[in-house]
Amino acid sequence: MILCMDFTNKKVKIAGVERGKKGLKVVASLEFAVSELTRFLVEDLKTMSAKVEEIRVSGTLDNTFHKTFVIPDMKSNMVKSALETEVIKTLGNDYQFGDRDLGQIPGPGNKVNRKMMSAGIKRNALEELSKMFASSRITPNLFTTYPLALERLLDGLGVVGEEPLGFIEIDYPTTRIVIFKGKDIRVTREVNATEQEKDPDRSALATDIYRTLLFYNEAYPEERVNRLLFAGSSTVPGTVEHLKQKTGAEIVPFGPETLFQGLEEAVHIHPGCLGLALLDPAHFDFTFVPFSVQEKRKTKRTLILTSSVCAGILLMCLLAISRFSLNLKNLDVYHKGIDGEIRMKEDRLRDLALEFVSQSLETSQPPWSQILMELAAVVPQGVALKTFTLKTVKGAWRGEVTGVADGSDEIKSLLLVEQVQNNFIQSPLFQGVKLTEKELQGKSVQFKIIYQLNM
Repeated sequence: MILCMDFTNKKVKIAGVERGKKGLKVVASLEFAVSELTRFLVEDLKTMSAKVEEIRVSGTLDNTFHKTFVIPDMKSNMVKSALETEVIKTLGNDYQFGDRDLGQIPGPGNKVNRKMMSAGIKRNALEELSKMFASSRITPNLFTTYPLALERLLDGLGVVGEEPLGFIEIDYPTTRIVIFKGKDIRVTREVNATEQEKDPDRSALATDIYRTLLFYNEAYPEERVNRLLFAGSSTVPGTVEHLKQKTGAEIVPFGPETLFQGLEEAVHIHPGCLGLALLDPAHFDFTFVPFSVQEKRKTKRTLILTSSVCAGILLMCLLAISRFSLNLKNLDVYHKGIDGEIRMKEDRLRDLALEFVSQSLETSQPPWSQILMELAAVVPQGVALKTFTLKTVKGAWRGEVTGVADGSDEIKSLLLVEQVQNNFIQSPLFQGVKLTEKELQGKSVQFKIIYQLNM
């Protein structure tokens, strides 16, 4: 289950979405005050954590920005640097931000510029969101902003296009307004909604929304918001009708049931959460990672790298010691065999040249480099060889290895021994492989394997 959490100023909206063969299904839907979040994380999330695969979070609208910049066309690395300069110059250095290239646009004097969409969230707000999950077993893998999650939902519904679209989520105590043109987020605003008893027909709220639409018309005089889409648990027909009459806009129906199952059983329908569920983190430009989490990941990567380097050095030392030990043992065996052969064939070898004797001695050795490389390949991690012997019997090289398999428990150690045996059997260099000894000592297993070189 994907747990999607959308934070407003005074509320937390949550939707649990499961992936199925027939698509996405909403299996949980709730909302509560931010003050109850600790109880939810400690109690409710703990009981459902076995079902939760990941958590996705969108932050509050007043802690975010969404802005389009036009900058000169240049190389990609210079474009990002120029965009960063523009963001800091316009909004300061309090944000962590990302960018999306909207493509080339013609400029004055036959010049080409680039249109860049940038979005950000305040660093301190991002850290606060991250700290809320410090005591939770599962931490969010995606932090983003509400309009970006909403954009993904509306794109999936096929309602965004070249004509501006005003999305209004009417909810108490905060109503959120986002105006899109295509995938460009033009205006984001939050307005307070009074209790319905004090404003039963929502006329005051409708006036605030209308002022936002007028502001858009002033900012973009050649454009007009002719399409409005309403959502939210506090939406009433009076508000919709009032704005329709004032603006003459088309009312676009909100139908998320085309993308999600189970909405008819959901107590609340949260557009921001539904958009979070549709995001693909691997191909999403605006996933923000808190700096504290970045430092932890950096430390973890450093520890893993250091451990890997140390393990590699240790393995090389063990292989070098093992090879030296094997060479010493086999050198002794080899010398004894040569002494006997020399005594038996002294008469025959007396007249041979010294070069011929040296060549015969050298070619009678097995291919050590090939054997050692094959041993390194067939011995898995968690298994250490103790001895390695090799001798000729009736013209064939026969040998044995002893070692110890050390898994985290007895079963894993036994499985490691079985894996070593199978690797020897499957190797083209060894034949007649047999596991002759296997002894369990605590959690580790001592073993002995005999084989014959396939030469």
